[in-house]
Amino acid sequence: MIAKKKLYITLSACSVILSIIALALNIKTVPLIKKQHAITKNIQMLKEHNQQLQYHIEKESTLKKIEEKAKKLNMVYLPTKPIKHIIISSN
Repeated sequence: MIAKKKLYITLSACSVILSIIALALNIKTVPLIKKQHAITKNIQMLKEHNQQLQYHIEKESTLKKIEEKAKKLNMVYLPTKPIKHIIISSN
């Protein structure tokens, strides 16, 4: 009977100690989880900004925009001549 009481007291003490250790570890990980959420939000915002910049680059890279910029810079547009294809026969 005394052995059972000692066993119960030992098991309950161990469970209390392990619970306190688990609580301490959880307290240490909460700030890390908050930092991780903040970093994830920051990454998402950077991805959205990157997509906006890519769209802006694509929009500014159209032929019409390039021609407008060339006119603003007084660049001369050289029209291309039609290319004549010559077929060489190997007879």
